[in-house]
Amino acid sequence: MVVDLILDRKDWPEDYDPARFYRECMAYGDVAENITMAMDYGTENQVRRALCDYIVENQYNPAICDYINSVSWL
Repeated sequence: MVVDLILDRKDWPEDYDPARFYRECMAYGDVAENITMAMDYGTENQVRRALCDYIVENQYNPAICDYINSVSWL
């Protein structure tokens, strides 16, 4: 699940690699399409918005968005 990728980054920030995160998101297909599209063509803020949209749409804890918005994803 994409949420696991986000939480893994939170738990192990030193291991974050945008290219690896992107590839791992791609493995989820349509579920992560908005995220990968934002990473391909968008800005940092658009990536954050796509990640937060994913969190909200899937009814995960919205506090995760605080973390998402506190770090760079690109």
